[in-house]
Amino acid sequence: FSILGPSGCGKTTLLRMIAGFLKESSGSIKIRKKDMKNISPNKRPVNLVFQNLALFPMMNVEENIAFGLKRQKLSSDVIKQKVEDILDKVHLKDQGKKEVSQLSGGQKQRIAIARALVLEPSILLLDEPLGALDLKLREKMKIELKSLQKEFGTTFIYITHDQSEALVMSDRVAVMNNGNFEQI
Repeated sequence: FSILGPSGCGKTTLLRMIAGFLKESSGSIKIRKKDMKNISPNKRPVNLVFQNLALFPMMNVEENIAFGLKRQKLSSDVIKQKVEDILDKVHLKDQGKKEVSQLSGGQKQRIAIARALVLEPSILLLDEPLGALDLKLREKMKIELKSLQKEFGTTFIYITHDQSEALVMSDRVAVMNNGNFEQI
């Protein structure tokens, strides 16, 4: 599901509400029929991938992906297996020991998505994740993101101001303007 609209129309604000970083001013947010009111961000079944990716530069690829799993206090064997599995799914099987600074823009993008998906969220929120990439890489990553979404079966809510990106990426598109959906 893509939310398409100009800068400043409320797309990121809506994502931040879904993630629990901002309180909704009216209405309610329900995920799998459960009201998210008073549910803290770390307890919501969502993960967010920012435009700047927010990878930890002091950690290698495996450590970046394992970060959330360690916070869940999973055993090291389970963490190792989940990290290996997700690296394989994002086509970076042999990149686990690399430092983040050694990765290309597309590889960093896949690591950020792997770090979010390894926690098996109900919804993956993507806030203009391709905005910092050059045009050629952006085109390649659109196809790759769509493929990952199908493979994982996780709902993606994708924020963009690029109409072609929204149409390629999504099954449904909402057009947002001045804080309202004008069309779905």
